[in-house]
Amino acid sequence: MIRNILKATVVFSTLFIGLNAADIMLDEAKLKEIKASTKALQEPTLTLKEGMDKDSVYFLKIEAKSQRGSRFMTAFVDKKTGATYFGSGFDKDGKQISFAKDAKVIKDGISFSYGSGKKELYLLTDPECPYCVKFEQYAKGKLDGYRVHVILYPLPFHKKAPAMVEWILQGKDDAQKRERFEAVTVGKSQEYTALIKDEKKPFVYSPAVKEQVEKSKNAFVEFEARGTPATYNGDFSPMPRSKLFAK
Repeated sequence: MIRNILKATVVFSTLFIGLNAADIMLDEAKLKEIKASTKALQEPTLTLKEGMDKDSVYFLKIEAKSQRGSRFMTAFVDKKTGATYFGSGFDKDGKQISFAKDAKVIKDGISFSYGSGKKELYLLTDPECPYCVKFEQYAKGKLDGYRVHVILYPLPFHKKAPAMVEWILQGKDDAQKRERFEAVTVGKSQEYTALIKDEKKPFVYSPAVKEQVEKSKNAFVEFEARGTPATYNGDFSPMPRSKLFAK
């Protein structure tokens, strides 16, 4: 069921809906009512976190749990027909409809920051991810206009990423953490391997790093990110890399 829902997210990602200034946030009782009356939402792995009454539809923020962890998705329930559409919605001006992001959750998830630019940039990245490595190689020297906040998110299927993250976060300050991050991604450093005690067993974080990784995972979920690398501006809105590197 959950796999079909994730596929449907792509199918209905171009749903358009008008923006109503009188949108009303739904309380917990109403969310329970909607879940109970909507068959597509009764999967045990789905939890309704937030909801908004947008005239003809309910706009919902849903947490979907799986063996790989949790992720957020959005859905629309037609009040008249009861039909449920999983995916993104856009207002008449083409702006994506979304719920406000929790700034504290996001800021708590920052692994380290660098740069002195006037604009803020949030970078969600995995040091073992090949696409993240390519991003770092290409971005080097091109983000001088930003204050970059790096959120390290080790993807579950990258077995070396936890050790990489542990080694990076053992840096004494942001400067050294950035130095180690670049050493792993751009410089192909293998120093982190000294922390791996048994390659056949899951890596065990130190208490402090484990706590930070959990906060970073929460920030990843709050951003509703679908993978790495992912970039967002100071308003927590997606920053397309075509725009980031426009110059």
